[in-house]
Parts: sequence; structure tokens; C-alpha cells
Amino acid sequence: MAIFRADHYLIAEFDKIQDPKAEGEKILDALKELGPLKDLAIVTKRMEGKQWAEIVGRIDIPEGSKAFWAMVKKDITEREPYNLFIRIDVNAEAEDIDEAREKVKRWIESEWVPKIEDNISVKTIKVMKPEEVYMPKLEQ
Repeated sequence: MAIFRADHYLIAEFDKIQDPKAEGEKILDALKELGPLKDLAIVTKRMEGKQWAEIVGRIDIPEGSKAFWAMVKKDITEREPYNLFIRIDVNAEAEDIDEAREKVKRWIESEWVPKIEDNISVKTIKVMKPEEVYMPKLEQ
């Protein structure tokens, strides 16, 4: 079987969020329960009056991965309709790209989502392929 790049994104809206750092710590605790995630760390960022938390690390799987990155923020906008955004860059072994993507999506939905839901009150949570994430139209 071949190995395909099968990146996905996980986005979630929380029921309520007061402090991105505190909520980020809850997400970090959930992610630490996932065996393949390594070298996890959280940092708080601030710019132009906005504050958010970032969680970084790596995914240690035999098929290979590039990176792992998450952002926890307080405000939801039309362009960024989430409190939690996770970019999951991984490869998967399968017969074709569609099977590889489905395999990764099932892994995220069965392993990641329950851990997050156990640690924080979630209103909505979605696992998406890169082409499903909001892409603003650029003016020509």
C-alpha cells in the first residue's frame, strides 16, 4: 500500500469561554492522553488587544507526520467560526487518497473528539479536510 498525505482540521465552538489560556490548558490535558502526540507545549499570544493560546507538538506515527498545531481563542467571527482550531498534518497508508483521508478522519473522530469533549463543554465540533475550511475569495 502507498502512503498519502491526509491532513485534517478539527474545529470546535465551546459553550462558553472566559480565558483562552485556561481553556487551552484543558485542551492540552485532553491531548496529552493521546499516545501519538509528543512534545506538547502551550504558549499565550497577544496582539492588537486580542489574546489566544497556542498548543504545539508533533504526532509520532509510523506513516509520518509534519506537525501539530492548535489555537484556542475567545471570539468567534464569520471568518473564524470557532474557539478551537487544530491543524493535524499526517500521512496515512491506504490503497488511495480517499481511503487515507477517511482513515485519518475516523482516527480523529474516535480518538481526539471524545478526549476533547471529556475535558471541555463543546457546543459543536467538526473534523474537516483542508478544502472544507473557510477560504476567503481574493479580489483580482
